[in-house]
Parts: sequence; structure tokens; C-alpha cells
Amino acid sequence: MTDSIVVSAEALTAYFTELFVRFGATPATGNEVAVHLVEANLTGHDSHGALRAPWYLEKIEAGELDPKAVPAIVTEGPTTAVIDGGWGFGQPASRLAMETAIDKARQLGVGCVAVRNANHMGRVGYYTAMAAADGMVGLGCVNLHGASPCVAPFGGIDRRLPTNPFSVAFPADRQPIFLADMTTSVVAEGKLQVRRNKGLQAEEQWIIDHDGNATTDPWKFYAEPVGALLPMGGVVAHKGFALSMAIEGLAGGLSGAGCSNPTAERHGNACWYTVIRIDAFTPLDEFKANVGKLIDHVKSSRKAAGVQEILYPGEPEHLRRQERLRDGLAIDGQTWEWLGRKAALVGVVPPAAKD
Repeated sequence: MTDSIVVSAEALTAYFTELFVRFGATPATGNEVAVHLVEANLTGHDSHGALRAPWYLEKIEAGELDPKAVPAIVTEGPTTAVIDGGWGFGQPASRLAMETAIDKARQLGVGCVAVRNANHMGRVGYYTAMAAADGMVGLGCVNLHGASPCVAPFGGIDRRLPTNPFSVAFPADRQPIFLADMTTSVVAEGKLQVRRNKGLQAEEQWIIDHDGNATTDPWKFYAEPVGALLPMGGVVAHKGFALSMAIEGLAGGLSGAGCSNPTAERHGNACWYTVIRIDAFTPLDEFKANVGKLIDHVKSSRKAAGVQEILYPGEPEHLRRQERLRDGLAIDGQTWEWLGRKAALVGVVPPAAKD
């Protein structure tokens, strides 16, 4: 395995776009998915960035992902809609869902849209941020179509739930926006995969082995007999567990895709997005000012030992993005080799490392 390679965001976007197009996507769709993955890396969410590209290509090869699918609204009301992704890339389906929810909120104050029959949609915070950028509140959550559990329930050992992420975003009187984007498990599965690819151990209390014993060895999660991730919360993990089950109902139930169950066979993403027009409740500038006062109040706290600055949700991603635009994106060697093998199949030349 090669060491990590550092590439520019621009070069990586062009590389992914060409790969997806060579594997059957339209140029527009290929670029949309590429931009989303690179943006995840830029903001520090490596679990949802380049790591996912070779997996998408494998799903195309296996016939599980239709790169030419176009998402469509299948049911609709004044403030609601359900979108079918046609088992294509999840990013266009979630983008259409958020655009639809924003339009409905703009007209009637609230828009709520669900998505089903879509593949991996990437990072849910990407979509809630769209609402915040339009001066609204965005909420979103995702399940896995009832399939592919990897998280043990509170008090249990076996895999029963996905990582079921949740996000909320809204504007402030400054940049960046407030953006909370988190899994209901203690960590995203992709972050564990990044550790494994780099030959690193997991953090304490991330995973248990097949017998329920705490471990820091990522292979105890991936190799048979498999272990499980733990729900968010540590000694109060019943809270992360409860939130995960709620997301099953909101994303899997409302979309019609289904909640986690032992008979579900097809891995996908079912989503629930809600957009709230702030000025339907209170003047937008007043809302932003109140959020700004909250941020100032929180950041004024005395700092714990070793802490240089208190960062509010969305601020770490903002700072990381500036750094990585300047310095480039480090892609682990295993992912880069995996991508290179796929690229060789369709005659695409990987970009050179950043100077």
C-alpha cells in the first residue's frame, strides 16, 4: 500500500467527474457527485469523501447503482413531497428534495420532503446548509432503507441499526452558519474505515467485538464474526439509541422505504428533510441577531485545560475548509490505489500530487 497522496480539490473534482462519466453518468451528474465528495473532504468529513468514490463505482459495476437515473417527485401536496431516486446516485435525489422543500417553505412557511430508492447521498449537512444559505432552517436525517445495520442497540451486542445521521442548520449574523451534522452512533462507520485503511486503532468506546467486548481493533468490526459500533452517548447511550430509532421512523417510515428489519435486502438511503421559513415566525434579521448573541455567549465561557478556542457547530468545518483549500487533500493510500484500479479499467489517468 502506498502512503497518503495530497491532491488539490480542483484536480480531485476533475478526476472524480471523469471517472463517474466513464462509468456511465452524465457530465452534470458526474460533476455534482464529484463536487459533493470533494466538499466532504474539504470540510474534514473524510468518511463521506474520496473514500466513497470506489464504492460507488463498484455499485455501478454490480448493477446496484444506475448512473443515468433521474430522481422524480412521485407524490406531492402543498407542503409535502416524496421523491423516488430510481436507485441512482443519492446526491441528485437529496438535492432535488431540498430544493423542493425550500420552494414549498418559501411559499407556505414549511416544506417537508422524503426520499426513497436512492443510493448513498453523502453528507446530510450538505443539504441542510442549502436551506440555511437561503435564510431558512434546514433539518435532515437518513436511514439505510431497512438494511445494512452496523450499530448495536443500547444494552445489546448485535448489529440492529445503521449510523442514522441527523443534521440541523440555520443562519446567524456571521459566517459560518450554525451547522450540526452528526451520526447517532458514537462515530461514523467511514471514520472507522479511514482508521483501518491507515493502519490505526479506533478510539476507546467506538466499537465492540462479536462477543460484546470493548476493542480498539477496527478489524474486530469488519472481519467475521463481525462486531458493532456503539450508539452515541457513552454511559447515556440510550439517548443516541432513542434518536436513531426516531430517525428510522422519520426517514424510513415516512418515505415508505422501510425501517431496519431482518428481511431488508437492498442497501440505500431513505431521507427526511424539513425546511422552515424563519420570517414566517420572526423577522430574519432578529433571528440572526439572537443566534449571534447565543454564539458570543457560548464562546465567552472559560476554557478547559488545553483548549485554545470554543468552536460552535459549523465552525470546525469552516476552518478546515480554508486549510485544505490551501494545503490540498490527503487521500489515504488504500483508497488511492483502489481508485487507481478503477480508473485503469476505463483509461482515466489519476492526477499528480500537489506541489
